[in-house]
Amino acid sequence: MAEPRILPPRLEADALSPAGAFELRPEAELNSRRLSGITLTGEKLRRMALQGCVLEGCTLLNCDLTGLELLDCELRHCDFSGSHLAEGYFSRCSFVSCRGLSTDFTDGKFLNITMRGCLWRGANWDCSILERVKLTACDLSEGWMSGCRLRRLELAGCTLNRISFFKTALAGIDFTRCRMEGITASEGGGELKGAVVSPEQAADLARLLGVVVRWD
Repeated sequence: MAEPRILPPRLEADALSPAGAFELRPEAELNSRRLSGITLTGEKLRRMALQGCVLEGCTLLNCDLTGLELLDCELRHCDFSGSHLAEGYFSRCSFVSCRGLSTDFTDGKFLNITMRGCLWRGANWDCSILERVKLTACDLSEGWMSGCRLRRLELAGCTLNRISFFKTALAGIDFTRCRMEGITASEGGGELKGAVVSPEQAADLARLLGVVVRWD
């Protein structure tokens, strides 16, 4: 039986109408809107809900976006660096060439998500649920993914250096198409049981087991 595919956003492109920065406010609800070129810094925008929207070239730096809900949305060339998106809910969304340095995604739910060419260095995903998520050519280095629940996570061409996977089960996840060095796990590396890695990755991960690999 084939694995269910990741569901794409349900967007009605012809129905989109432009939205302005003034419409972004706490607990705002926007449907079928296009947000383009909006720049905000340090704003408190808790519990917003966007459905069927396109965000392009938007910059939301050091903003409080706690509880953000995105359903059937496309995000292109957006920057969330330093912002708090904890407790967020993201379903059937696509992220293309987005950026979020040290962004807080803790306790989030990511369902049917695609991310391509995104830079999430230093982002915190602790205690999040990622189900049917595909990451392509993304950089998540120096981040945290501790205590996460990962199901049907697909990785291709990603950089995962120095990530903490403490108490996150990695069974069944294929890392062979990614760069992954210096990750952190619990003593003994139990999180890695059942993960699929390349021989080179296995040599680096052996240190978690106290094993020294010698190449002759």
